[in-house]
Amino acid sequence: MAKVFKKGVLGSMAIVLMLSGFLVACSKNEGGSAATTSPSGSNSPSPSKEPEKPAKIRVSLWDRANAPEGQNLGNNPIIKYVIDETKKIGLDVEFVSLPRAQESEKLNVWMASGEAPDVILTYSMDTIFKYAEQGGLWELDSYLAKYPDLIKNNKKALDQVGMYKGKRYAIPALKANTYAGPNMKIRKDWLDALGMKIPTTNEELYQVLKAFKEKDPGNVGKDKVIPWAIPAINQSMKAFFFGPMFGFGVNMDGPSNQFYAPDGNYKNGVFTSAVATPEGKAYYQWMNKLYKEGLISKEFVTDVSSQQFTQQVNSGVAGFVDSNDVPYTMTTNTRKSVPTANWVPVEPFKRADGSQVMTVVGDYAMFVAVPKSSKNPDVVMKYLNWMVEPKNLATVQSGIEGVNWKNDGGVRVQIDPEANKKTTWVSAQGDLAIVQQGVPAYNKEQLIKSVAISLPDDKQREEYANSYLAFYDVFKKFGKPNTVIDSPRPVAQKTVAAIEKHLYEGISKVIISTDFEKTYSEMVAGWERAGGKDYDKEIGDAYKTMKK
Repeated sequence: MAKVFKKGVLGSMAIVLMLSGFLVACSKNEGGSAATTSPSGSNSPSPSKEPEKPAKIRVSLWDRANAPEGQNLGNNPIIKYVIDETKKIGLDVEFVSLPRAQESEKLNVWMASGEAPDVILTYSMDTIFKYAEQGGLWELDSYLAKYPDLIKNNKKALDQVGMYKGKRYAIPALKANTYAGPNMKIRKDWLDALGMKIPTTNEELYQVLKAFKEKDPGNVGKDKVIPWAIPAINQSMKAFFFGPMFGFGVNMDGPSNQFYAPDGNYKNGVFTSAVATPEGKAYYQWMNKLYKEGLISKEFVTDVSSQQFTQQVNSGVAGFVDSNDVPYTMTTNTRKSVPTANWVPVEPFKRADGSQVMTVVGDYAMFVAVPKSSKNPDVVMKYLNWMVEPKNLATVQSGIEGVNWKNDGGVRVQIDPEANKKTTWVSAQGDLAIVQQGVPAYNKEQLIKSVAISLPDDKQREEYANSYLAFYDVFKKFGKPNTVIDSPRPVAQKTVAAIEKHLYEGISKVIISTDFEKTYSEMVAGWERAGGKDYDKEIGDAYKTMKK
């Protein structure tokens, strides 16, 4: 079995598509005349052929419930660009809303009813495996082979994932900049006010969070301080459990999942999910203590859309987060309320043995797949191939050149960032650009150039560049890829949805519990009933096979 590596954390996930579409041929004689000879021998023009009807293609587009006022999936200039430009190659594109917070449920309904769009999206490799095993997806090898530009652009991603039992069922988006992923951030201005250093261990983080709560270094009011901001634990949560959980000794030894936390440890030929490890229990007990002491958001369980989390960060009352946000972006957003705010990255916490662990995103992002209910997979491939054309890719990623951005030596410079937020939000999220997320990481000169318009002076541009370089450096120094299990996992296909649903609910209950031991035991028992032990055994067996 091939061993491939996935530089990422959030679990794996999947993408597939279809294509076809024919250009109407037109006749042309040597003299350039449009006339042809009729069967009677006259030079009267033959009846003109009706233009071929564009091939219909329905494309999933995640709805994150974050559209700016006046914007929606049917009223957006970038979406209009896609629809208008693809008509020129014989495609009729219709976007279909897929609520991000209910992705799994919606996909299951679509697939079961045969009403799925031609393009479905997921970040879960197990989801792709499940539908492929059930015969619900098109095999894409022969269709992809017709489009060398798509193959060339996405080669790194294609070489790593998207295959099942030796056949391709998903087209993975290329992740152009791998210096990204889950990472901890902290308010450096709060630390400076307290004379404290950036924490290097979980215990140091605890002491810092207590100081944030008790001393209110941001002067926001002790009753308003949120030392550690987290939202509800669900499929679309904006903050994670990676950093501190890694610090407790939980690893990312299994396949990534949609729970946004280290998934478990592989030792002596046995894999154990985080929830059932001693290290995992210690972490959850620690979180329970933090909750009881008011060091994490008291109402996080109800924050299912992460709106409260976002408001806490932006209003300046939060001091620590673990998410995949970029520190400089957080700083910019918080400075609208607190001009002195300064979010900085936190290096992985040191474990008892002195090691520091964190993951990095892989060379692939979402998976694109084509359901069997779709009539023409070639049309999907044609759509994806259209998107990798440089002009089209730049547009779906960044907006209209000359309107939203200008090209400065290969660097896309935003013309009016505030105006862009109202028109390019689907592009900025990467939800339209399903063949590639982002551009290769910029160096310092390119970073400074990229904000030449949006930041008015040299000092601000320097701060911007240094913030990004510090952020990248954490991933360069500590980020490690984890192994991808690319073999069939029938147990996971049957159990992973139930397991994840149970953990979303069970871990929330454990964190807020007044009786930790009782609630934790109930959570583990529920995990076992959902198939947790069989799930773990399958992973362990797969690793043994891969090591042979």
